[in-house]
This record gives sequence, C-alpha cells and structure tokens, in this order.
Amino acid sequence: MNNRDKGNLAVANAILYFVSEKYTVSIPLADTAKYDLVVEHNGTFQAVQCKYTGYESNPGIFSVPLYVSGGNRSAGNRRIRYESSDFSLLYVLCANGNEYLIPFEEIAGQITISVGRMSKWSKWKKYRLYGVGDDCRPAEESAG
Repeated sequence: MNNRDKGNLAVANAILYFVSEKYTVSIPLADTAKYDLVVEHNGTFQAVQCKYTGYESNPGIFSVPLYVSGGNRSAGNRRIRYESSDFSLLYVLCANGNEYLIPFEEIAGQITISVGRMSKWSKWKKYRLYGVGDDCRPAEESAG
C-alpha cells in the first residue's frame, strides 16, 4: 500500500467513525486544504486532519509525524509543522486498527507523537477510540 492509499484509508475510517457518532461530514473539494474533513455536530464545526501510521518504534507503539513533508504544501524536502489554524482534531489510524482522536491543543509544538503505549502514564490513551466489539476496551467503559 502506498502513502496515498494509507491516507485514503485513514480518511475513510475517520468518516466511518464520525458518521456512526451522528456527525455530518464534509470533504474539501480540492487537495489544497490543510485538513481532510470538516465535521459538524450540534452546530459546532471542526476541521479534522487524518493520519495513518504503520511505523512501530517498538512493538505496538506507533510514531505519528505532525508535519507535512510532501505534496502541495511543502517547499522541497522541508518539513512543515502544523499550526493551530490548520485543524481542530487529529484523527490517527494505526496499522493494527487502533484509532485516536486528539485535540490540536494536545499536539501543538510537537513534531512527532507515539501512540499505543497502554500504561497508566500514556498521555494518548484517553484519546483512543473504541469500536463495537473491541476486545481492548477498558473494563470501566464496557460496563453499562
């Protein structure tokens, strides 16, 4: 699977998530937007950047780059970091199927984050999305 296919897979999974949560989903007409989707729920609109990560820095720990390094928004091989005006939410799809939805404020100023570490010290654990039938759902969330 090439990078474009991976990006498309992340966008498709994000659409599935947001539609299943009763959001209205809009897609930009051109590939020049700094976000992949716009979602609306109860009158609130948010721009969403979708990322796919298949790189495991350690088993089960996925590295998510927080910059653009190609396409039509970069200059040559430079890495351009995201800015707060680019999007509100970061949707991450890991190669193992895990998904995260992280507010931009949590990633501001960082160049990479690592998701997947399921310890009590993991900053990103609280942003993990759990699907129907997900065997990894914490006990307190699956009760009731």
